[in-house]
Amino acid sequence: MWDKIEHEGFEIWVLPVLAYGPPAPGTLYHFIGYVCRHGANAHIAGQSKRFQEFVETFHSEDEARDAGYRAGRHLLDTIVGNG
Repeated sequence: MWDKIEHEGFEIWVLPVLAYGPPAPGTLYHFIGYVCRHGANAHIAGQSKRFQEFVETFHSEDEARDAGYRAGRHLLDTIVGNG
């Protein structure tokens, strides 16, 4: 399920995704996400910036979600010039 946080006036949306096959004990995760301004339509070109991690794996949905939030914050800090 998609979850979001707010950072510097933007929204960071993250979705943990299974790395391989159906859920099982020890399942690994990746994440996909995007950042946008409040009220933006993320499906319209130029209104959001997407990011993902498909190389590194995470041991839980929460770990993948937290890594996605960090990646989104870093991306926003770079875009708005704070990083």
